[in-house]
Amino acid sequence: MQQSTDKNEKLNVAHLVAMASAFCSPFLFLACVRLWDSPQPWARLNLFSGAFIALASISYIEQSLTFLRSAFRSRATFREAVGATYDPVLVNVTVVLGFLDYAILFEYAHLHLVPALEQPPLQWTGIACAAGSLGMLLWADTWLGRHFAKDEAARKLMSGGPYRFVRHPRYVSIILAKLASPLLLGSVLAWIALPMWIALVLRRIPLEEAHVRKAFGAAYDAYAAHTARLLPGIY
Repeated sequence: MQQSTDKNEKLNVAHLVAMASAFCSPFLFLACVRLWDSPQPWARLNLFSGAFIALASISYIEQSLTFLRSAFRSRATFREAVGATYDPVLVNVTVVLGFLDYAILFEYAHLHLVPALEQPPLQWTGIACAAGSLGMLLWADTWLGRHFAKDEAARKLMSGGPYRFVRHPRYVSIILAKLASPLLLGSVLAWIALPMWIALVLRRIPLEEAHVRKAFGAAYDAYAAHTARLLPGIY
């Protein structure tokens, strides 16, 4: 009983740390974009960098309040929700790569490695991708939060909401967000990170599907037969 209580306390602390990190993210982003030794310290805070900061911060906070809130109910629920049971690699790599957002913004504000990459048509496209990513993330996390809020979630196949259209709406959101970053900020680092994220997602999908297929069998095969993975009619 004491061991179970200790585990629950650790999970609560972990969730509080995740929430604190999420709510601190806007201030950390602003610190990255501020030109501390310049007479115009906010010269690089504009529509596009501001959109990046706002949308990224909202996504961090939203995840901590919806999806992660349900996931941290128990150790087993957390491992299942984040996929640590079948792919611990992505869980660990995601934590590390999460810090890239701050490095990308720092590059935009201070380094200007390839200024020619900052093109308004591309940046407006980046805003559209970021907005689409956030919308998909909010939709998917709302469903995931409800799904993992109950102990019987593991016995139910999720096929409603965004899961009616694609099997992996959260991964669609991730790819859109990682595409938005280089478009918005013209960041060399973000362009390098984009194929890394795509490779991680494409590696993850068959591992997750094998895990879900093992749990639901023919029901999942029937669902997968008429539902695309990421792009309806394409993949």
